[in-house]
Amino acid sequence: MTDPDHHRPIRSYVLREGRLTRGQERAFGELWPRFGVDWAPGTVLDLPILFGDARPVVLEIGFGNGETLAELAARHPERGYLGIEVHRPGVGHLLLQLEKRALTNVRVLRHDAIEVLTHGLAPASLAGVYLFFPDPWPKTRHHKRRILSADVVRLIARVLRPGGLFHAATDWGPYAAQMLAVLGDAADLFENAAGPGAYAPRPEDRPLTRFERRGQRLGHEVWDLVFHRR
Repeated sequence: MTDPDHHRPIRSYVLREGRLTRGQERAFGELWPRFGVDWAPGTVLDLPILFGDARPVVLEIGFGNGETLAELAARHPERGYLGIEVHRPGVGHLLLQLEKRALTNVRVLRHDAIEVLTHGLAPASLAGVYLFFPDPWPKTRHHKRRILSADVVRLIARVLRPGGLFHAATDWGPYAAQMLAVLGDAADLFENAAGPGAYAPRPEDRPLTRFERRGQRLGHEVWDLVFHRR
């Protein structure tokens, strides 16, 4: 008998829907048509059409509740921001933030980021990719679920323009070490802005989240990895 799970891709997330607030429900009904992207697998996103011009576009993979993405979009109206998140409450929260802050330079996908990187973006179409505080999957048997692998690094390299930025951050030391090693093995594709084998100081442009500020009060360390596409 064939194992039904044998050909299923390993996901870097578990889909826990959670309950939507009334505001988030309204956001999906009223705001998704304005900010949401109903991507059809097999098609390539036309970013100039999505954003209305040829501005540089930055992708955030797994934006959580969208706090960082909304803040970056407010600081840099000259950029377009494309956010990917699978969890509906987080998407709803971001949509409400976009409305509250009158932001127009963000588009949102609710889809698997690996599929979008693989099939939904043209080569060299992005100015940057962010991966902030991905699930560390701390148990050894779950390490295969960590999103940043050698294969994903190559996917990110494909969609970044030369000189484009890849910025990751984590508060999980062993995961930071693994990410640094994986990126170091891709030295033909990426250059470490902090120097070989080094972590970067937190760039001032990366907003501190409430989660991170709480961790700082508890003495938790955060590691930033900043790389540029060769």
